Amino acid sequence: MAKGKYETAILTGCLLEEDASGHLLVKDRQQEHDWRIGKHTKGQLLGPGQIFLTEKNQKVLLTRVTPLSFKDRHDFQPIGRFTKEVQHDLLADHH
Repeated sequence: MAKGKYETAILTGCLLEEDASGHLLVKDRQQEHDWRIGKHTKGQLLGPGQIFLTEKNQKVLLTRVTPLSFKDRHDFQPIGRFTKEVQHDLLADHH
């Protein structure tokens, strides 16, 4: 990989919200959004079911990872960071 380049991927997911007890729920199962891994993204990609944070600290359930050409990266908003939290039960409910 050339100097200055980094791994990129499209991260498709659903926004999450917390209920009164602090449990995470998918806000709208019909509405998925795309983000990407950015140059300054912290954490490690674990795969679908993982929760990541947008640049505005919104929690998102990762549903799909798609390859992204480095040259096309500006078509997508970068995420803030990956968390180590994985919620496979929310993923199972998603489909």
